[in-house]
Amino acid sequence: MADMHDIVIVGVPLIAIFAGILFNRNDVKELRADMLARFDRVDGRFDKVDDRLDRIDADLRQFYHLSGKLEGRMDAIEKRS
Repeated sequence: MADMHDIVIVGVPLIAIFAGILFNRNDVKELRADMLARFDRVDGRFDKVDDRLDRIDADLRQFYHLSGKLEGRMDAIEKRS
């Protein structure tokens, strides 16, 4: 009878510890999935910002190209007068 008592005293907490470890691993998997989803959303936002910066860069290139042309025309007009 003492052996059965020892098994219960040691076995029940051991089973509880193993169950806690298993549940904790599932929580870590859920946390990892949640974090990956959040990182994906952040990456999407950074992609949008990169696209906007590319458009701004293209607009600025066109602006400087046109301003260079206008500067050349103004110089030509000043030379005529």
